[in-house]
Amino acid sequence: MKQLLVAVLAALLVAAVQGGLLGRIFHRGSNETTTTTTTTTEAPRRPFFINNNVPAIPTGCEAQFKCKKKLADVPAPRPCVKYCLQRISCPNGQNTFGTATQCVDLDEQQVKAAHEASTASPGAATTEKPMMVAMIDFPCQPGYLPDHRGRCREIW
Repeated sequence: MKQLLVAVLAALLVAAVQGGLLGRIFHRGSNETTTTTTTTTEAPRRPFFINNNVPAIPTGCEAQFKCKKKLADVPAPRPCVKYCLQRISCPNGQNTFGTATQCVDLDEQQVKAAHEASTASPGAATTEKPMMVAMIDFPCQPGYLPDHRGRCREIW
């Protein structure tokens, strides 16, 4: 169970890093500047970050966040919509702990749309459940073979 939890958390972290989420949280924007001109009037987009009370993270320091609120109306694994600062660790050994108000709130509608887009499979959906396989960690003695439950049984 721990391995599954670690794998899910690692996948979410990789998705956040690739999507630029952590850069936005740490107040680091892209150094590139582009200018565009539009001739049509677009409706203003809702901001992705509703509330960002995280202080600026010093260069070279590492921030650790903890999920405080998850999206409720989607199947598991549920994406997080509120991250709170737990600790800032710097290379010089200085640790700063976050407070309960140092959190980042994300727009639930946009998080839900991104989650549904990433979990929707383009192919046909399968309803097959994975088959559970019994595994044994030790070999059977000569003259015995494992049965469907993984128990060593005598060969006739």
